[in-house]
Amino acid sequence: RLAKGGHKVVMYDAWPHAGGLLKYGIPSFKLNKPSVTRKFDDLAAMGIEVVPDTYVGRDIELDTLASQFDAVFLAFGAPQDSTLGIANEDAPGVHRATEFLVRGNVATEDLPESLREPLPHAKHVVVVGGGDTSMDCVRTAIRLGSDVVTLIYRRTEAEMQGRTEERKHAREEGVQFEFLTAPVEIVLNDQGAVAALRCRRMHLGEPDESGRARPEPVPGSEFDVPADIIITAIGYNTDPVWGEAAPEVKRDQWGRVLVDPETMRTAQKGVFAGGDNVNGADLVVTALADGQRAAAAIDAYL
Repeated sequence: RLAKGGHKVVMYDAWPHAGGLLKYGIPSFKLNKPSVTRKFDDLAAMGIEVVPDTYVGRDIELDTLASQFDAVFLAFGAPQDSTLGIANEDAPGVHRATEFLVRGNVATEDLPESLREPLPHAKHVVVVGGGDTSMDCVRTAIRLGSDVVTLIYRRTEAEMQGRTEERKHAREEGVQFEFLTAPVEIVLNDQGAVAALRCRRMHLGEPDESGRARPEPVPGSEFDVPADIIITAIGYNTDPVWGEAAPEVKRDQWGRVLVDPETMRTAQKGVFAGGDNVNGADLVVTALADGQRAAAAIDAYL
């Protein structure tokens, strides 16, 4: 939209190729990846320049961009996987959702050097989570040839926030569901690698701040789920590097960028923001809407 308005646009992308979450985060069986490539070919034909392998805030400072460009739009999303906070979470065989999905769905030549090692074959895969990302993980594990794929969720299916059809597809593909189950500890073998996920049965109590029934532990109900690989898919946060990289850009207690909802302007002059870094982990279409709103505001500002 900005290019059509006659502005010169440069986009910085932390990944080796343009596309962000669409190319690297969403599995190929859910999204037509060639269509994403064609979109960026069309953008290039319009004169939009993409600078890959550049993480703004680490490789180049936001203030540098703010001084070089008339306006800056921040769309860095919420790429930081949340953690469980249990013992042995950093052991070999434990993966965050994003890393697992990227390595399991993207061609090796399109990956950063740090993610090019193939995922080991796993007979037993356990995924912890309840949203659409957890469904992406279990369905990816099935496609990678795992024999038993189990989803662990601490509430019942009625409280899951992901789409019903995602769970339907996962069941059709052979995924096992363990509801009212919460992880307690990652059990290691003699070599220090993952052997099982120790879990505890839960029951639902009074509603919490989200309005959903709060899961509460059942005493003495611990049991182990065998696992070669454990994947945590329990939510996303913004990258904390932005606290230092953009001190003038005000953020809320969760690290999300504060903007004027009408113009998507931040507290820093000439800097706008939208998408998951403003809304928290959300849908692609929500980020698209923010981009449209911000483009109109940036055009008016310039």
